Amino acid sequence: MFRGVCLLFMIASTGLAFYMGTKAGFEINNLASPLTILTPLSLFLYFIIPIYICFFTTEGFEYGSIKIILAAGQSRFTYITGKYLSILKVIIWWIIQFFGLFYILYTSAAIISGSSIGNHNLRIDLIHAFRVIGLNVLYLAAYAALIMMVGIMIKRTASAVVATFLIIFGDFMISGYFRDASSAFLRMVSGHTLTTLIMKFSGMYIVNSQRFVLTGARSFVEVILIPLIIIAVCLAVTYVSFGKRDIHT
Repeated sequence: MFRGVCLLFMIASTGLAFYMGTKAGFEINNLASPLTILTPLSLFLYFIIPIYICFFTTEGFEYGSIKIILAAGQSRFTYITGKYLSILKVIIWWIIQFFGLFYILYTSAAIISGSSIGNHNLRIDLIHAFRVIGLNVLYLAAYAALIMMVGIMIKRTASAVVATFLIIFGDFMISGYFRDASSAFLRMVSGHTLTTLIMKFSGMYIVNSQRFVLTGARSFVEVILIPLIIIAVCLAVTYVSFGKRDIHT
């Protein structure tokens, strides 16, 4: 499944590089422009990676390997920590693959085609691109903690996959349906869902034809603090739940 996801991201990066490059004539304002072109599509990552996380979390229960690992003397705390760190490694690898391959292909095509490469706003675009990439790592880590918690509690892969879809699309729908609700509370909930925050820092959040971006210290604190709280709470619940429950596979 890991190889399949790698192949999917490779195809996606390649297709997007040539599709978007062809539309823009492979014009580049500066060497960071290919990254800023792709950052608005960051949401694509959140429909693929969480499903892999779900399978990776529950495979020990599905195939019985968790009993062998724990019987060999591995502590439950180490097992969960190892799982989470392994997930973080593949998240970082896939983000590097997704953005890196797109960047290489887009820039190479621009050079080969003889398109102009400027140096306008290089520093600003570079800061924006790396900020979005870093926040994507943080938000995928938050999804990983949330889905790990659900997977450890449910144990069965099929049921956990259904729960994962509900989490992803439920958050997505809450972000959209409650955005224009008459209730101030529902609008507040919509404004702080993971999907909304991802769209804001990626430059995709548009209301009434107006694009909203992160401005001011408060918005940056919210964007960073919310996923950190989710990670802390979900991992704490996972450690406590997994530490007290019997292992049935």
